[in-house]
Amino acid sequence: MRKVYESDRRIWAKQLLSYRVSLLKCDRHQRIFLICRSLASSTLVAILSSCSFQPDSVTLSSGTAGGFYNRVGEQISNSTKTTVGLKVSNLDSQGSYENLQRLLERKVDFALVQLDVASEAMRQGKVQAVAILANEYLQMITRKDSGLQVFADLQGKRVATGTPGSGIRFTTSQLIKADKLQIQEDAADFERAFQKLNTRQIDAIAYVGSVGASQKLRQQFINDPNLKIIPIQKSLINNLTILDPGSYQSATLPMGTYTSRPPIPEQEISTISTATVLVTRPDMDKNKVGLVTWSIISTARTYSQFYPELQTTEASESLRKGLFYIHPAAQKVFEEGDPRAAFIRYWQSNSDLQAGVFILVSTSVVGLLIGQWRKQSSQKLLATTVNRINELKNLLTENPQEALKGIEDLRQEHRLRFIDGAVTTEIYEQLQHKTHIFADECRLILERQRKKFVMDTLLLLDEWQATLQTDPDVALQKLGQIKQDYRDMLLSDQVDIEAYVELMQLTLMSVMTLMPKSSQG
Repeated sequence: MRKVYESDRRIWAKQLLSYRVSLLKCDRHQRIFLICRSLASSTLVAILSSCSFQPDSVTLSSGTAGGFYNRVGEQISNSTKTTVGLKVSNLDSQGSYENLQRLLERKVDFALVQLDVASEAMRQGKVQAVAILANEYLQMITRKDSGLQVFADLQGKRVATGTPGSGIRFTTSQLIKADKLQIQEDAADFERAFQKLNTRQIDAIAYVGSVGASQKLRQQFINDPNLKIIPIQKSLINNLTILDPGSYQSATLPMGTYTSRPPIPEQEISTISTATVLVTRPDMDKNKVGLVTWSIISTARTYSQFYPELQTTEASESLRKGLFYIHPAAQKVFEEGDPRAAFIRYWQSNSDLQAGVFILVSTSVVGLLIGQWRKQSSQKLLATTVNRINELKNLLTENPQEALKGIEDLRQEHRLRFIDGAVTTEIYEQLQHKTHIFADECRLILERQRKKFVMDTLLLLDEWQATLQTDPDVALQKLGQIKQDYRDMLLSDQVDIEAYVELMQLTLMSVMTLMPKSSQG
């Protein structure tokens, strides 16, 4: 991978050198385009294909309103908003299983799940972890007078195993299967389950959650001191942790976790735990994954209410402890830190990039200076052209042909300067507009003169015809004078060659028409 990056840097540096020449030859709009394109290319290479824009929102499937997962989701939303400016839409759900299904069906971007619920999807490559946010303990709650002492005593009993779609239901079913128990499952929710336990409609309640994090559970123990937690036998714990070490760990619920007097539990309770994991899909936008990961790491202490270890351990280690399938973008943030600082790190370690940016900046400055010079030069040319047109206007009355020749020469000069790049497109269009108007004015005056010459010729021919009838010798002299006048006008550019030929043809036609009549007379 490093070789690929180095190759990209060399290619990018060569492109910058070619831009240096191009920038000096193109007009203002082309130069701006090349500068923007080269800056975009450098940014893409620098952050190694990460997104160039800041995402504004993502969706998260958490848990029931006010519940443990929902509170974790709210904390994630607060973290991302305050640290990276990313909005997290926290969606309610029934728990881990529903969250995972939403993620797999691409209905959400992230999901909070128990690790045991997501393990199979992780092994299949369908989801990847972002961070561990808590350790959830299985707690089997019953009444002190129920006669139940350990998990194995649940054989044939009525047990509230959690609502459909919840992680509690999934974990409880895994333990029941592993211990080969036959029980009567009840799908009551949290509040209803405790009501049934108090009225002896069920024998036990399964709960999976962070130690002491559930205020609702704590309140149940305070309100009813006859509740107790029964342990899981060591043989079952060992079986689960050996068969699925990525999902379950042996754990101990400390004495007095929920109340100190009387202590609940009354002694340490052996159980299992599974992690609360924020997961996403492998194809999730790397930039978003990186930002979410960094927001959690940088505010890790605020998650200690769910994950007490974060108070005393290094955050980046605790947040990924025991995870096998971590999203690459999250792993990179754990190792390198804030993803928004990636360009700074890349800059510091990349001399090619530094040299390239120096070339780009210096070339851009030179290009802008040249552009400014061209602009000033063009403005000066525009003013000079206006003065030249005013001078040519003085010739319009006496010699419009010379004025037209002068303006056409000026237009050709502008055209050549534009081709050489000495005149901007904007100024060239203004010059063409001004000279075109004056050239049209010259042509209009010339056309009027031509028509006047034709009318004058007709009058002369009428006069010559009358003279031919009375004095042929004088008529011939006048004919010679008419021809000489035409030549003088042609030589003085008062008429063009086309008008001269037309006048001569008109004169010749008159002579051919009238001479026979004169001879007959």
